[in-house]
Amino acid sequence: MATSSYLPDVAGGMVVACAFADEAAASAALDLLRASGVRSQDISVVARDGALAERLAGDRAWTPSRRNGLLRRLLPGSRLPTDLRRRYRDAIGAGKVVVIVAADGQPPDTVAALFAQAQGERVEQWWQSPADLFAPPELAGPF
Repeated sequence: MATSSYLPDVAGGMVVACAFADEAAASAALDLLRASGVRSQDISVVARDGALAERLAGDRAWTPSRRNGLLRRLLPGSRLPTDLRRRYRDAIGAGKVVVIVAADGQPPDTVAALFAQAQGERVEQWWQSPADLFAPPELAGPF
């Protein structure tokens, strides 16, 4: 099965997301995820402030709006998936950072427990239809 990202392009996949009140909390969560074996290509960072999302993602995560180097938006004008917008619109609008993880290398319950340990808000799991939320496999090298 071909993939356009780490969510199979036909079936989609499980994702886990969580909101964080500030940059420090989101950064600590990203460090915890990486230390627990979550791969960089399975992580996406979304924030109202694109510079904040870029700063947090750094070399550890994909940001849907990244445009530098080989990492750039796959579909110009693409929007966040409906499920993500519906669940986290208020949080993103309030300036919070949302971290989304494709439950590919880790079970969704494990990722949710890591988010809870990082003291994130609104930890949610759902089946996400195919979306360009994560780095495509061909770009998933060391970031």
